[in-house]
Amino acid sequence: MKKHLKVMRILLVLGFIVLGLSGSAEAADFNFRYLLKAASPVAALLGIVGIALAGYWAGKSFDSYTGWERHTHGAGMFFNRTPFRREKPTYGVTALASRLNWEDSLFHRIITLKSLVRPPDGSPPKWVPTMGLEKLPEPLKSYFERRPEVYQLTLKTFPLIERQRANWKNFEVQFAIADAWSNALASSYVEHDGKDLDSERLFPQEPKGPPEVWDYRGIRREKPLPFKSPKHASELIKKMTHSFGATLVGITKLNPDWCYQGFLRGVGPGKFEVPKSWEYAIVFVTPHDWDSLYANPTYGTSYDAYARERMIGGHLETFLHELGYPARAHVPPYYYDIVMPPVAIDAGLGEQGRNGLLITPELGCNARLACVTTNVPMEVDKPIDIGVADFCKKCKICAERCPGNVISDEDEPKVVRGYKRWEIRHEACMHIWASVARSHLTGCRICLAVCPYTRKNNWLHSLSRNIEPRDPTGITSSMLLWMQKKFFKYPEAREFMPPPTGRNATYHEPPELMQTDKWFDVEKTW
Repeated sequence: MKKHLKVMRILLVLGFIVLGLSGSAEAADFNFRYLLKAASPVAALLGIVGIALAGYWAGKSFDSYTGWERHTHGAGMFFNRTPFRREKPTYGVTALASRLNWEDSLFHRIITLKSLVRPPDGSPPKWVPTMGLEKLPEPLKSYFERRPEVYQLTLKTFPLIERQRANWKNFEVQFAIADAWSNALASSYVEHDGKDLDSERLFPQEPKGPPEVWDYRGIRREKPLPFKSPKHASELIKKMTHSFGATLVGITKLNPDWCYQGFLRGVGPGKFEVPKSWEYAIVFVTPHDWDSLYANPTYGTSYDAYARERMIGGHLETFLHELGYPARAHVPPYYYDIVMPPVAIDAGLGEQGRNGLLITPELGCNARLACVTTNVPMEVDKPIDIGVADFCKKCKICAERCPGNVISDEDEPKVVRGYKRWEIRHEACMHIWASVARSHLTGCRICLAVCPYTRKNNWLHSLSRNIEPRDPTGITSSMLLWMQKKFFKYPEAREFMPPPTGRNATYHEPPELMQTDKWFDVEKTW
């Protein structure tokens, strides 16, 4: 143990040196990369093996957390992006780039189908699967007619949901605390029983009218309060967004391709031009609770992050209105008009991973996204390139551990609507949502939990996230990935499923807070 402590002390000193170098200017970063390239590969290997040994013990620690709570204005999550900024985002773009349609989103299709099968007003179903494709309203009918295989996969979701509901009685005691926790957080979205969306509970309210009216509501000033400069506007708005609870914040000019076409909140179905007031997007990030994230798919929830982001978005809307500017919050999983990951990439927060999610240097995939659109003249952030695509080509852990074979294991991404990304089988993903023991269609999140980038903010991971993107040899990423697969246990993909297929496995043990038998007088049958 003394030897291990000695190694860790040496590496800690090295970490301070590296972190100091990483905070220097771009020229210094160039010299550091040159030093790494010129260094002997043998020395690099020995150093990384030392990190691997120390990492085994540091990685077992559960006492380091990431988030705004420990530091004001995001200071605890600083990563120097300056050396990695690029003029163009890493997802690439071709002349075939096009704007999304509302029905291109799996969530929008599922919500629409659900409202047809079980109308919110309690009236008889307007459509059921036995009525067939021809009875579906537009634009779903045309969408599925062009993609009959997607329609068939979508139909398979309904019996899976019914089976999941029937099986819940077998697991409701084991996951009682986790379910109550998730429903408590979701109470700002849905009815108390967690079954139906309830827009009356929302803060901020859902739009009731076109953006030209709704986004300006509450403005009392005759003229907006003028900022000294776009730089002053960006700095103030970022600090204020952090103070409202955001861990990371980035700003970008909004690319119209990322605005859904065919439906607009407050207006309804129909084609529309992107409102002029949506000139900029203020993108903010919050992480999930770390311990419950690592215990997905059964002990986690998406609402812990999204519930906080609704508050952040609502406060930021009001703040901008008070200054005399229009604003609209866009917060998943339901209430948004723009697709989040590419907007966050444009805002310099991270890159898109193999699993289709944003990967940030600070939080990895544990980065839930929301934004506020406005026309405040601001200084924007540049995209970054920290080598996520190259790492994902080597890694493939998310694809290997996904129980639904949802994520592509191809070496190279494909071009989708003119943009490069790995293919995601969205309907197959929904099948897993409708199959795991405690979903209620609130998600799975295995691909978030198992991603090597998704690590708490301890000294080892801070050291790694600064060394790896600066190593042009690729040795560091290969050795860190070797360490990840060698020293950390991953359940087999099928084990995440409920019996008889699996055993309700989780990546890490469930947190003490979620263990029903510790707090309640119940018989443990699992």
